Amino acid sequence: MRFLPLLPMTPSEAAWKRVHGAAALEQRWLDSATDLRDPYRPQAPLDRPA
Repeated sequence: MRFLPLLPMTPSEAAWKRVHGAAALEQRWLDSATDLRDPYRPQAPLDRPA
C-alpha cells in the first residue's frame, strides 16, 4: 500500500500547475511561505513571471 500526499489547492493553482508543472507550483508555495495545512489560506501569488 502506498500513501500519496494530498495537497489542497485552489482552482487557479490547479490550472497553473497544469501549464507550468507540479515542481513550479511547489516552488511558488515555498517562495510565498504558503501554509498548505490551512484549508482557508489564500492562493499563492501566480501572476509574477516564473
